[in-house]
Amino acid sequence: MRAALALVVAALVIGAPAMARGDGAFPAGQGVLVPADRPQEIVLVTNFGLVLSEDAGATWTWSCEQDANALGTLYQLGPEPRRRLFAVANQEVVYSDDETCSWQVAGGLLVGQAVTDLFPDPTNADRVVAIGVANGVGSVFESQDGGTTFGATLYQAAAGEVIESVEISLSNPSTVYATLIDQNEHPKLARTSDGGVTWTVNDLAADLGAGLVRIIAVDPDDADTVLLRWSSLADGEALAVTHDGGATTSTPLSIPHYFTSFARLPDGTLVLSAAVAVSPAVQAGLFVSHDGAATFEENDAVPGVVALAQRDGLLYAATDNFADGYALGASSDGGFTWQPVVRFDQIGSIMACLQTNPQCQASCEALAGNGLGSSGQIWDQAVCTAGASPSGAGGAGGAAAGGASGSSPEGAAANTGGGGHGPSGGGCVLAPGPLSPWPSGASAVAVGIAVAFGRRKPRQRRNRPVS
Repeated sequence: MRAALALVVAALVIGAPAMARGDGAFPAGQGVLVPADRPQEIVLVTNFGLVLSEDAGATWTWSCEQDANALGTLYQLGPEPRRRLFAVANQEVVYSDDETCSWQVAGGLLVGQAVTDLFPDPTNADRVVAIGVANGVGSVFESQDGGTTFGATLYQAAAGEVIESVEISLSNPSTVYATLIDQNEHPKLARTSDGGVTWTVNDLAADLGAGLVRIIAVDPDDADTVLLRWSSLADGEALAVTHDGGATTSTPLSIPHYFTSFARLPDGTLVLSAAVAVSPAVQAGLFVSHDGAATFEENDAVPGVVALAQRDGLLYAATDNFADGYALGASSDGGFTWQPVVRFDQIGSIMACLQTNPQCQASCEALAGNGLGSSGQIWDQAVCTAGASPSGAGGAGGAAAGGASGSSPEGAAANTGGGGHGPSGGGCVLAPGPLSPWPSGASAVAVGIAVAFGRRKPRQRRNRPVS
């Protein structure tokens, strides 16, 4: 799914409890990671850290944001054997090799760049691509050591162009796509089929019109087919599809507001979540296609979906904890009905490796409603001192068994999905589009790096791909 997936759907819920994070941001989910090689593991990305379960949702622990991954977005999990967890934070690529206990910052050519997107090669744990902006120039950089350092420039934007997103094809990793917007507001799709040696750039304005375009997903079986998110600079969005690498595009689905996330089920079903209404409050809806994006069915009877992921056909959604009554839900029928998996108040403890971390303790106290920096409570004080989930606080035990187990996540073998690109389109969060796609300086994050997905809204913390 689109790289740098970052979404920020900030829907303030009417009638929700006055609970806030220690730094004032409203606690919210932003993405979901469900690794195929660990069927018991679920990771919920939030704007106050990551919430993890290693027992299919029976118990949950919390990993706070540390200095390196503060305000992290576009969380994505690389393939085996590294299984490195990536994010974009502080305009840098950061990664963890120990389940979020510690984070490192990528070096090489990315030093001095404002990073706006990244994508790990789903077939090669040593290869990662990222977009960086410096001195008003955007480039696609490549790492051959798993994202530790970036040592090659695959593509550099022309004067007046901004690179929006980047993704590597699963079926043909030599094929890489990047989306652009030029100074005339023309959306463009750049493609290489030889690993970056040569590039073809197609202007999509004739088919789409002026606006921003970002990658939702490259078809996992066809490197020539790409799903794109086209955003009008005035209002409204459309799903654009190309079957010839960008030579021509069509728009089978248009909406008046904005898309938020995407997932592809094993049977080929495509699921897009979107804001179908924004007043008096944001209302989510799902658009489902069973014919490869030729037609879509709309379902508005859904929770406040801000991010999607799937494993073995079981669809997961990061939802609105306070309006919906749960922060993570699961559906075994393609999003028609949903069951709760976990609420914020069912998180049982800080991760063992971080229980003595001062930042985690301070953040935990604020989220427990203590201290001058807190304006509310999302969990019990016991979370901050527990070595294991207290009785009755083990999250999805009943819920996940009822929701997530309807399709038996324990036995799932699935596609990776998440709060960033899901390499095969298993799941992703769409990044929001700013009012202007052009960076205001060397440190400006070019287009679309915000958390969860709301378009043209102040950056809250975010989520990323409809990739």
